[in-house]
Amino acid sequence: MQTAHDDHDHSGLLIQEPEGHSVPPLASTLTTFAVLIVLAAVALWVGFSDFGPLKVVASLAVTAVQASVLAVFFMDLRQADKLTWLCAGAACFWVAILFTFTLTDYVTRHIVTY
Repeated sequence: MQTAHDDHDHSGLLIQEPEGHSVPPLASTLTTFAVLIVLAAVALWVGFSDFGPLKVVASLAVTAVQASVLAVFFMDLRQADKLTWLCAGAACFWVAILFTFTLTDYVTRHIVTY
């Protein structure tokens, strides 16, 4: 006996993975996770230590490395096409512009003009 659902073609509902995409091995994922944990510990160490004015630079450097590891390994930029790399580069460029304006404002606040 046929039901109403047997008459429909469900082949268009299946989502298939692209042919070039592969799932990374568990060891690679765990290694990336361990690197991020170590970088988080370094960020905590930098946050609680006294580096003076270099503390902001050190914190931003550790954060940039963390963001790079996340983008390359967990967001699959290694296997991405050129357009995805272009978008990621444009995002980094835009964030650099925003940080530049913010740090310019921060650095020039203590300058007193009469």
